[in-house]
Amino acid sequence: MRKSALIVLLSLLSLIPSRSRAEAAGPWQAQVVSAETKQPLEGVVVLAWWTRHVQSFGGPSEEYRDSHEVLTDKDGRFTIPSRWFFSLNPLVFFRGPFFILFKPGSGRFGWPGYQGSEQWPNEKRDALRTAAQLLQLSGIVLEMPRLESVEQRRAYLGSLEGAYLVVPLERRPLLQRVIEEERRALGYRSHVIRSLNRQWSALCLGRTES
Repeated sequence: MRKSALIVLLSLLSLIPSRSRAEAAGPWQAQVVSAETKQPLEGVVVLAWWTRHVQSFGGPSEEYRDSHEVLTDKDGRFTIPSRWFFSLNPLVFFRGPFFILFKPGSGRFGWPGYQGSEQWPNEKRDALRTAAQLLQLSGIVLEMPRLESVEQRRAYLGSLEGAYLVVPLERRPLLQRVIEEERRALGYRSHVIRSLNRQWSALCLGRTES
């Protein structure tokens, strides 16, 4: 029995990642500009979030840990303060921050400095692979292209909707507000209204069944 328990323990320990903290310490900062005009973009919503994972034989589970939301200033700049997460549980580790930048009418952010990265040494490419790593460097300028058509805006909005849902609604009020504005501009019904309609339908159904 003890031997079996030891085997299980050793198997679990083999799943432990090399560190149990978030992948970067921060702060994370950049300037956001228009890809076409190179002028600063004010009022871009920047949402950063972290997730908590627990290792198991079935693979790691994922849940929300923390987030931070800001707007770019008149110069297009933003800063996300430093964060560290630790756990005394050796099977727990953290990932992030993950980023979404959103401004109605603009597309996915990019860093022009990646041009020619296929020629970089593997170590340099790996060191700047994620936004969490890139945005710890000074002088980073991100570009957001202008989306010219309704179809482009709808496609981009749809590509974002699953990414940030791990963040509770009350922890992303700025993003939720501009997402709702964009949805209305594109002729969609509000997520909030649809949610309330579903709740009301469920309530009425419950009354009927009772």
